[in-house]
Amino acid sequence: MHIEIHYLPSIEYMALIYAASEVQFEVYENFPKQTFRNRTRILGANGVETLTIPVKHTSGTKQLSKDVQIDYGQDWIRRHQGAIQAAYGNAPFYEHFDPFIQQIFAKKLKYLVDLNIHYFNFLTKVLGKALPNSMTDVFMGFETDSKWNIIQPKETWELRPYYRLMPYRQCFGQSFVPNLSVLDLVMNHGNESLDILMQSLNK
Repeated sequence: MHIEIHYLPSIEYMALIYAASEVQFEVYENFPKQTFRNRTRILGANGVETLTIPVKHTSGTKQLSKDVQIDYGQDWIRRHQGAIQAAYGNAPFYEHFDPFIQQIFAKKLKYLVDLNIHYFNFLTKVLGKALPNSMTDVFMGFETDSKWNIIQPKETWELRPYYRLMPYRQCFGQSFVPNLSVLDLVMNHGNESLDILMQSLNK
């Protein structure tokens, strides 16, 4: 499957990817603003919270995704760490998984795609199902098996055919909030998460 790489991806994204035998991440695209490439959604006491990684911009020129650098001049790591702790500190699997999340933050990786790959591989390990992956070496566009640029934050998941509502236990709220970061699922359900994830894919 050909697709862009997201930051702590949604359940929809991970379920879709697991329907493939391997994945190729598009990194030779022109980096677009306001997408899941540098943002994710978690559930806290006050509802859904969007966490965004600030990136460095080059004035007047477009950047390829592979060249986009993270802006550590902004104190975003502390904010993301605090938000994740506030959201999942009481979740059953927080103490088990949080050290690995903090280790990746601590690397202060230069490029956004590298950070996203680290978290993607962490999540596949947690879910217990490895998935061969690689990066493009040229822009692939819409290949036959492409899902590139389809999952967008400005469009509700209900307008896409991939995600099926599969409620699970969450830390906050009286009603289930769908299609958050898969981090929400693994923090609450640990090794049961893969079964729930696979049931969340419309086949």
